[in-house]
Amino acid sequence: MSIERTTATWEYDGSFAGFLTIVDRAFRKKQFPGIILTPEAAMESLFISDWIDTNVTLAEKIVNRLQQRLTSENFRFIHDGFYATMDNKELHLLEALAIALDTRDSLKNFIGHPSVLAIDKGLKSLFGEAHLYTGFVRFEYAGELLFSKIAPKHFSLPYICPHFAERYPLESIMIYDTTHRLLALIDKGTISFIENTDCPEFNNAQTKEGTIQKQWTAFLESVTIQERANKNTQMSHLPLRFRENMVEFYQTDKLSSKNSSALFWKDAKEKL
Repeated sequence: MSIERTTATWEYDGSFAGFLTIVDRAFRKKQFPGIILTPEAAMESLFISDWIDTNVTLAEKIVNRLQQRLTSENFRFIHDGFYATMDNKELHLLEALAIALDTRDSLKNFIGHPSVLAIDKGLKSLFGEAHLYTGFVRFEYAGELLFSKIAPKHFSLPYICPHFAERYPLESIMIYDTTHRLLALIDKGTISFIENTDCPEFNNAQTKEGTIQKQWTAFLESVTIQERANKNTQMSHLPLRFRENMVEFYQTDKLSSKNSSALFWKDAKEKL
C-alpha cells in the first residue's frame, strides 16, 4: 500500500472513536500527517492543526472492517496499543496498521520497524503496570461498596478490572483512575465504566473503615523487624508512585513509630 507522508498537523479529541475516524481519513486519502495532536498536546504546540471531528458511526464501521481484514492478534495489538502511553502514539499506530493490512503475519515479526517496536514497548509497560496494580490496589469500605483510587501512567484500569471481578464475584466495587478521570464499576462480576468524571465522595465511610485501617497499620508495625529493614529493596519492590493510595503508607497522627512505613513514605518523598 502506497502512503504519502505529509507535514500536515491533525488534531482529534483523544478517544478511540476519534482515532478510528483519523484512520478512515488517512487511508482514504492515502496520506499520513506529520503530527497528530490531542487537545492537551495542542495547548503546548505552535503548529496550526486541522481538527478532525469524531464520527462514532463511522468508527464502528472501521472497527468491523479491521476485524475482518486483520488477524485477531494484530487487531488486538493495534487496539491495546492505543491505550498505552508513548510519544507519537497515533502515528506509530497508523504505520503499524499499514503493515498489518498488507500481511497476515504477526506484527511482532516486524519488530525491527520503529513504530512496531515503539508499540511493543508501550504494551509491555501497559501490561506490566496492570499486573503490578493487581497486587498494589488497596480497597476501603464506602458503605457497602469496596472503593479504591489509583493513579496509573497508562490507561490500565480496564485491564485491571477483570482480575478483581473474578476475585470478588459477590462484591460491589468502585475503582477510580485519577490520571484519566475514569471510574470503573464492578457489580458482582459485571464491569462498566464512566468516563470524564470526578472522584466520588463518601461521607459515611470513615467509622468502619477507620477502625480497619488502624488495625491494618498496627498489624504491619507488629510484624516488622526493624533490624532487617532494607529501604532500597523495599523501593525496588514497591516504587514510590504506587504508594500514595496504599493504606499502609498513609501519613497519620496516630502512627508514632519513626520507622513506620508511613513515615518512610514521607521521608522518601522529601528526598526526591
